[in-house]
Amino acid sequence: MNKLFLFAILISFSINTSANSFRCGRTLVKVDESTNALIKKCGNPVRKYSSKETVSEHGHQKRIGVSNWVYERRGKKDMIVSIYSGTVVKIQVD
Repeated sequence: MNKLFLFAILISFSINTSANSFRCGRTLVKVDESTNALIKKCGNPVRKYSSKETVSEHGHQKRIGVSNWVYERRGKKDMIVSIYSGTVVKIQVD
């Protein structure tokens, strides 16, 4: 329940175009997948960076740390995959 709530909040704060999934070769990466599944499908990202997101939980605002993994795609815009607690919580086009 908590991860679903945080996911909904993170999606609402998206500045870039969001997606629910993206393709790595012939495989599809989706929100709610583990980082292990992401690495297995796409390999390691070209870069990682951390950011803070403000979320509301039980009526209180708090900031959480999110790891953003950047995947380059030939001839297309980069995909940024946001990770929280070992799970993909947001996918966006850079």
